[in-house]
Amino acid sequence: MADTPASDSASPPPGARTMLTLLTLSYALAYLDRLMMAVVAEPVKAEFGLSDAQLFFLTGAAFVLIYGVCGIGSGWLLDRFSRRKIIAVMLAAWSGCTALCGLAGSFTTLALSRAGVGIGESAIVPAGMATISDSYRPGRRPLAMGIFYSGGMVSMLIAWTLGGWVADTLGWRYTFFLAGPPGILLAIAIWLKGWDPPREKARLRATPHETSAFSDVWHNRPLVWILAAGSVITFVNVGLVTQLGSFFIRSHGMTLTEVGLIFGPVLAGGMAIGLVGGGWIGNRLAEHGTDALLRFTTVIVFAMFPIYMAMFLAETLGLALFAMFLGTLTSVIYSPAFSAAYQAVSAPHTRATSAGISSFLNALVGGAMTPLMVGALSDYWSTDFGTDSLRFAMMIGMGSCFVSGVMFTHARRLVRQSGSEAAAAPPA
Repeated sequence: MADTPASDSASPPPGARTMLTLLTLSYALAYLDRLMMAVVAEPVKAEFGLSDAQLFFLTGAAFVLIYGVCGIGSGWLLDRFSRRKIIAVMLAAWSGCTALCGLAGSFTTLALSRAGVGIGESAIVPAGMATISDSYRPGRRPLAMGIFYSGGMVSMLIAWTLGGWVADTLGWRYTFFLAGPPGILLAIAIWLKGWDPPREKARLRATPHETSAFSDVWHNRPLVWILAAGSVITFVNVGLVTQLGSFFIRSHGMTLTEVGLIFGPVLAGGMAIGLVGGGWIGNRLAEHGTDALLRFTTVIVFAMFPIYMAMFLAETLGLALFAMFLGTLTSVIYSPAFSAAYQAVSAPHTRATSAGISSFLNALVGGAMTPLMVGALSDYWSTDFGTDSLRFAMMIGMGSCFVSGVMFTHARRLVRQSGSEAAAAPPA
């Protein structure tokens, strides 16, 4: 189940840092392209006359359901073929679909273009997690994973500041026209300069269930519970975050430009600090084994609830933004530890597959089902609460913190009972 590297002090092999840089840039563009829909949500809603449920479908389900389903297949392919070539092809594909979003003439064509972005982006997280795990020792993985994810936070800053300004000045379609082309250039660079690390061999195990990567994942009960718990809390750092701009526009009267210049930097700053800081913390926790990583994750998941409640209940814009900064920082600080934990309990030959399944569950539960429920509640309560209906619907969605926290607690128990080296002790 676990890998046992010779030494965590060993330097990563040649090419690892270059590939980490290329992966981080790819994830940055992926996050920019997926977030652009949230940035222009209000003008798109007005142009096409959408309900909140339809809007949440565009920012959530239209992208994340396809993203998640295809993530399973992408993970399977990435465990068997050249990750460098797969990333390059998928990056070029999703960048082209991003540009097509700007040509959409209806809700349907926009949703189809968003689905195309989801298909392409489905490879980036499985590729990143598997490549980092094969390139870095367990004690160094959390920080590398934190750096990888922090690329998305840089894009969040660009999306909300520059994207908001472009949408206000030139129209929402130009945000997509400008976001797509850079990915084509990066895809060429990855094809020519990328690096595929040697794959770590799985240890032989005598088990009647070892028939495929999917079967191995399913029969790894600690891994299943870790991935399931992670999918529930994804609502906070994915589904909720994509609609926070609409919340500040409706409940605090911010304009789209103000959201870009004030809300965007606060959001991106909190998440960037959380991811890099979480990676630094994760490197130190990894020295004490997987249980330490999961204990930290569990505590953080429970802590998100009061922080976000303070944001929703704040009476002034300043207090709401401060609480949001703390909330977004907290909502991602666990991510490097969580990612390192599930990669540690995954068999080496299932790492990308596990990441793909994680992407699917995150998309289905945290990125689609819960946001759609919140959008439907907001529509239902709009008659009684007006523009504040979104605020109260989001508060109900925060119950996911408790569900996820209980599931992580059970996952920790299973990890300890499994007796694996990664669960019980620091890496040798």
